[in-house]
Amino acid sequence: MEKRDYTFGIVLVLVGIVFLLLNLNIISFNWLILILSVIFLLVYAYKRQLGYLSAGLVLLAISVVSLIDQYTFTNVNIKGFVFLWILGIISLNMYSKYETRGYLIFGCLLPAIGTYSLIDEIFIKDTAWVFFLFLSIAFYIIYLLEYRRLGTEWPKTLSIIMIALSLLTLLTSKTYMKFGFWRFISYLWPLLLIGIGIKIIYNMIKYNK
Repeated sequence: MEKRDYTFGIVLVLVGIVFLLLNLNIISFNWLILILSVIFLLVYAYKRQLGYLSAGLVLLAISVVSLIDQYTFTNVNIKGFVFLWILGIISLNMYSKYETRGYLIFGCLLPAIGTYSLIDEIFIKDTAWVFFLFLSIAFYIIYLLEYRRLGTEWPKTLSIIMIALSLLTLLTSKTYMKFGFWRFISYLWPLLLIGIGIKIIYNMIKYNK
């Protein structure tokens, strides 16, 4: 029997055992997903095929989130927080391996959004300004890790914009002023886009001289 057939046979046996344990109510569905994720990761370690790694990591993220939520935090929904952080860590790991900028962007933004979701779950008061603050931090980290050495400024620009939005949101949530915040934003963001576009055009003209 060929080596690949031997491996596939072991996988089938393990999957069959896991589903049998599930049907006998010895393990729960969350544990089933966890065991399947480990199987996929072991197969990846043996065969080095990216499909097994992707499937294993996704199933691992889902199972870990579900198990933590089931056994640890009963009054607070942390699924979004843990799931986004796990996906973020996976993305950063993929970035370190393949140096693809998309992985870096997701790896920084997903934990930021996940952290905000946890804060929003815990605190009842308005926390919208925290969302923009975390996005600002994420974009600046993206800028520092990848784009600063390339001389590309858009992550830094977005970071500054997010900081401004965070301060404006905090201001409107802490005062009684008739600020018309979202009406103001509806006029502000097109102007910001125009400004960024002009800056890009200027940089391109300067670069081509």
